Amino acid sequence: MNDEKKSFQQKLASRIKKKKSKNLKSEKISKQNNSALGLGLKLATDFVVTIIVGCLIGLGVDKMLETKPIFFLIFLFLGIAGAFLNIYRTVLKLNK
Repeated sequence: MNDEKKSFQQKLASRIKKKKSKNLKSEKISKQNNSALGLGLKLATDFVVTIIVGCLIGLGVDKMLETKPIFFLIFLFLGIAGAFLNIYRTVLKLNK
């Protein structure tokens, strides 16, 4: 009877270890997915916000100087360039 209890306890202990290892693996995967999601949202937000800020600055300068699309276009392209520069810097930080 004691041998049966010991074998049962060993089987139970091995099953518990397997479950724990599966849970740890799934937690690692979910943490990686969360960090990837966060990185993606950061890149998208940086990209969009930088372009919008460039456009708004261009519109403001156009309104102050009473010119129509000149400064809007200049700051739009500067915003796009700044957005790509921010993404490039973020990718460089990731590689380090």
